[in-house]
Amino acid sequence: MTGDRTDQYVVALSDPSATDRSITGGKGANLARMQTDLPVPEGICVTAAASRILLDDPDVREAIDRLEADRDGVDGNRAGETSDPNGGETNGGSDTVGESTASKTSEIAAEIRDRIDAQPFPDGLEETLEARLDPRATYAVRSSATAEDRADASFAGQYDTILDVGASGVPDAVRDCVASLFADRAVHYREENDVPHAAVSMAVVVQRQVDADAAGVLFTADPTTGRRTVAAIDAAPGSGEAVVSGTIATDEIRVDRTTGQIEYTVGDREGPTEHTLTDEEVRTLVAFGDEIEALFGSPQDIEWAVADGTVWILQARPITTLFPVPAQGIDDGLHVYYSFNHRQGMDAAMPPLVADYWRRGIENNARRVGYSPSGPICTPAGGIVYMDATPLLGSDRLAGRFFGVLEEADREAIAPLNDVRERRGEEFADGSVLGGLSAIRTLSTLVGFAGTAARFLGTVVGDLLDDSPAEFPARTREWGDSVAERLIEDVRTGETDRERVRLALEAYEEFTYEVPGQAFRIWSSYLYRGALERLCPDADAAFEALERGLRDNVTTAMMLELGDAADVARGHPAVERAILEECDLATVRDRPGGEAFAAAFEEVLDRYGFRAAGEIDFSQPRYRDDPAGLLATIRASLETGSEGDHRERIRRLEREADDAIDRLESVAGQGLLGSIRRRLVRPLAVRYRATIATRELPKYALSKLLAETRDQVLSAGDALGDAGVLDDRDEVWLLEIDELLAALDGEPIGVDLADRRAEYRRWQDLRAPRVITSDGEMVKASGPADPEADRLEGTPTSGGVVEGRARIVTDPETADLAAGEILVAPHTDPGWTPLFLNAAGLVCDVGGRMSHGSMVAREYGIPAVVVPGGTDAIETGERIRVDGTRGVVERLE
Repeated sequence: MTGDRTDQYVVALSDPSATDRSITGGKGANLARMQTDLPVPEGICVTAAASRILLDDPDVREAIDRLEADRDGVDGNRAGETSDPNGGETNGGSDTVGESTASKTSEIAAEIRDRIDAQPFPDGLEETLEARLDPRATYAVRSSATAEDRADASFAGQYDTILDVGASGVPDAVRDCVASLFADRAVHYREENDVPHAAVSMAVVVQRQVDADAAGVLFTADPTTGRRTVAAIDAAPGSGEAVVSGTIATDEIRVDRTTGQIEYTVGDREGPTEHTLTDEEVRTLVAFGDEIEALFGSPQDIEWAVADGTVWILQARPITTLFPVPAQGIDDGLHVYYSFNHRQGMDAAMPPLVADYWRRGIENNARRVGYSPSGPICTPAGGIVYMDATPLLGSDRLAGRFFGVLEEADREAIAPLNDVRERRGEEFADGSVLGGLSAIRTLSTLVGFAGTAARFLGTVVGDLLDDSPAEFPARTREWGDSVAERLIEDVRTGETDRERVRLALEAYEEFTYEVPGQAFRIWSSYLYRGALERLCPDADAAFEALERGLRDNVTTAMMLELGDAADVARGHPAVERAILEECDLATVRDRPGGEAFAAAFEEVLDRYGFRAAGEIDFSQPRYRDDPAGLLATIRASLETGSEGDHRERIRRLEREADDAIDRLESVAGQGLLGSIRRRLVRPLAVRYRATIATRELPKYALSKLLAETRDQVLSAGDALGDAGVLDDRDEVWLLEIDELLAALDGEPIGVDLADRRAEYRRWQDLRAPRVITSDGEMVKASGPADPEADRLEGTPTSGGVVEGRARIVTDPETADLAAGEILVAPHTDPGWTPLFLNAAGLVCDVGGRMSHGSMVAREYGIPAVVVPGGTDAIETGERIRVDGTRGVVERLE
């Protein structure tokens, strides 16, 4: 190559303008930035302006418009599709629609490639290439799209790279690279990442090809574990293309970036089994990686080659598959973070405003009881709120208690937390639970604990003396309704959008002051059960029966009322047909008997319309916003159920509970003091059933408050949209709380909302870890379920055995779960409750014995097992057996 001359269509990588991605594309701009201080092969770039000439032909543009219209038409008309408030989409459409769409898209893309291949280059471009290329040299020609190598979407491997190109073959290779903009894989990737087809253009990098002795890929963070302090290298003899394409066994090298320690594993290749790289070459690569990561500000995926002892950098792009690291503590020690979302039985990413809401709420509660680790108590990462568990894990006594709580709430978290504690405990940050507290505050905290204990004891004694324990659930529901309504009235007293938003966001803290009085009643259930277990040892089956048939549990009551609405539909054939035909509520109402059904259905909405799937994420629509999911549940019940079967099921479970109490009395009546022991059983058992029936009521009340908070935030979004501050009201979820309040005060928004939206969408594509460290390690003490295994082992959460067809459900709003099918879900919360009306069994990816899905499964008599990765291992339609007593899922076909 000769000279650094710049023109409209060709620019040298060494030219300052080459760092502009709008000119040289993502790959070219990155290479140009690195070339100043790093060993990058010299090269030129055919600019994006040249590709735009090829794309600007009317026939090409028309075909691109058809491709975009095809995507828009499918997005707007997919059967059963819903859109989330932040721009994400969930497709419930049929496979036939998907296959037809893919075929049409592929045809249009092929047409565009053919048309590009037929286009002439801009005048003078081929002559310029001929003048600047060495006819004796061999070149690597690499696609460099303007929308690639971004932090939110790398486009890695989507476009063409052509190696071993002679100078005379470069123009054709350039044209092939431009045409690869519309390779099927690239078109699909853009659609998945919401990048318009017309918004991208292609620059093409042309570099002297390195005659490599060895080549491979360097990741500046370990892509397997996520650890940012470990660099990972894949290396093999020869060119890097074989490494990237996976056609050759590579050496696998791990380097501790803090100590320099190297772990080297030689690949299983033919020929001599010697190291591809020397230790010096490994250290040189890692040092270059450190520089490149610092240059671009994030972990990098780097292609490299070694020729005659010289290390060359061929390209670099962000690693987009890494889960973000929670904020580091103020010290240099290792911090271990546990997911609040997983504790709530939900591993889906939340938008920034919602994550910030929970961060604040959890921190306020933690500080109230004196929990004060070094650094933030909790911090959002990837749309998940993580709590710093380091002080708990650093103490043998506290770790034991912590694991005891998790045994009931989230058993799957114990193994990874204990694993990192045993492997890396010496690296933990120093700090205690009460670190940083003054003596006065510590004393105040202890006094507070004593007061809490006294109130708890008073609640237990009061309940034992109460001769009407069956009224506990009704009284607790009255409390929940009154607290929520009072707080909502307080929120609505605000005179401006800003004031109402502030009051709504702060109401959670006030709510948490109200909860303990009712939480004591829930906690007392453990005392009742403990006493019963002492009186009646070895009677586990009877205890499980006591937890079923709780018609006064608020979630069970919701299912029963929804079943009653289905029975109203059964009484009116025209209404039943309309629902089975998937008509909306307005159409159903117009059928004979429709008013009666609509009244019953709207009564359910009046009582429970504030609930939703994934309801702690209050950006998500509530039932009252979109009742289609509830109608789908009724439709499934009409298809496979019968009148009154939901009520009969509860009555059967209540009879079984009464029988269980009789059995417990019989067991207690044996032996010394048997007659006295026997008389204690029924009062304790009745109170146990009454108290566990109140477990969901605090969350029920909180859900009312969250629905009001959602309404106020959206109202603020409307105001900011009307003022031109936001493009649409749903962008309000992309702001953090202080940013929203400042915007309502008239201050400019100092963040790029397009970047926030793209970042949030990337979070939604990541699988959030339950446990992660401050250096990015995603701790997994055990792997997910094996898709090939006939037997999947997990945590038993609701006893019994059932066989049936599996149905994978990721969005309960669009699911049609037929009676007798086994629900397989990533998580469940109260918003999933309607599906339990038809489910024969439950398999969840996350949760514990005390998570919502498990409790409702027990109350409704449904066997349930938590199997990490179950939704990946099991397929819809597959016949499985769920053993909720042993914690096993067996594949029968």
